[in-house]
Formats: sequence, C-alpha cells, structure tokens
Amino acid sequence: MLSDLIDIPPGSLISLVGAGGKTTTMYTLASELAGKGMRVVTTTTTNIYFPGQGETDTLIVSPETPTLLKMVNSAWKQHQRVAVAGRVIGAGKIGGVQANQPFELLAKGGADIVIVEADGARHRMIKAPVEHEPVIPFRTNLAFLLMSAEAINQPLSTEVAHRPERIASVLGIGQGDILTPERVASLMTSEQGAMKNIPEQTMIYLLITHVAIKQQDAVQELISLVHHSHRLARVVCSAEPGNWFLL
Repeated sequence: MLSDLIDIPPGSLISLVGAGGKTTTMYTLASELAGKGMRVVTTTTTNIYFPGQGETDTLIVSPETPTLLKMVNSAWKQHQRVAVAGRVIGAGKIGGVQANQPFELLAKGGADIVIVEADGARHRMIKAPVEHEPVIPFRTNLAFLLMSAEAINQPLSTEVAHRPERIASVLGIGQGDILTPERVASLMTSEQGAMKNIPEQTMIYLLITHVAIKQQDAVQELISLVHHSHRLARVVCSAEPGNWFLL
C-alpha cells in the first residue's frame, strides 16, 4: 500500500498534482488510511467527477466554511471517509473548495488527514501547468506528483499530454518530439513543471503509475535522473491502482 511506503502521519495535508491517476490515487489512499483508523477527508481545488461507489462513505457539499466544518464534524459519528466539495456543477461533476478550506477541515473539522486533488489533466498521461495551476492549498505539507509511465518515450501530443504546448515551452522542445526519460525527468523536477507552486517546506514524492514490465528499464532510468533534485524525497511506482512498489 502507498501508506506503507510513504510516512503519512496524522495532521498531514496532501496535495496531488500532475496526471495519470490522481483521483484514483486519492480515493485508494483514503481507503488505506481509513482502514488504519484515521478519519480522512478527500476534496479538490479543481473540478472532479462525483465519487463512485466505494470511493467515499459520504459526500458533503457547501461553499461556506462554517457549514462544512459542522457537517464534517457530525459525519465522523458514522463514517471514516468524507468527501467534500464546494458545489455541484452538473455533468456529473463537483466543484472545488477554496484554497484555504482544506487546512480548516484539518484544523477544525476533526479530520486526521486531508487529501486534495489540486490539479486537472483531462485523463492524460502527463502535463505541465499553466499560470493559474495548480491550486495548492494553504499549509500543504505533502505533495504527490503523478505521471503515467505510458508517456515515456512517446511523441509529445494531445493524445499523451494535457497542455502539450506548455510542456514544449517548459522543456524547449517541439510537439512531436519524443518524451525521453531525460525530458520527463526535467519536467518532473522543474519549478515551472510538476513542482510549480509547491511550497519550499513541503515534502515531495513522485508517483509513477501504469508501470508495465516492458517499461521498467525506462522508468528506472527516469528515477536515476530525478534523484538529483534536492526537493524529491522518494519515487514510488504502481502497475495498477493500490498496488505500489519501489524500483
């Protein structure tokens, strides 16, 4: 489990950014932590789909902090996992909370852990943020940078990347150029790429999803390249949701 490979103490405010499985990772991690007796809030500062069956115990929606705090505190009487949203926006989606609200939920809402999807990627494998992204909540102390191993050694395109033009700009390459391990490593460790807006004191982990056997050499090369970053604490990989390992 991810929570066995990364130290996630009570009081953690976790932000997930990047691409390649943020929503699934948020809910599977919440289930892990709830299974260890923690009270976990999942939320977003962007827009995500309604939680599916089994992804949360209950959903609470309100734009007002006092209302959210009251409802979440009450929910712990029956539930271990509580999803929180600012509003319902239609098309099966919920809208995010304000950037200051996740810490309020942690400090005053009775939660042991708050996990926040702080970025959007339109189901692509990799991304680079634009000016207004990501929306990292106040006092985030753990950040998970996500990407799919399926992006490595693929041509940069809209099929692979969300905002490929932004990746091209950050890396100084053209669309259609190959996303080599060296280029992906540069993106993952760039302050204009995956690490954008993450506070200096935040502990950062790179999570690489969809690691098939045939990709392990390329992923291993990527891991060796990102280790030069003084900000990156560890790299954790998964082949399928909830099944994490170290390379």
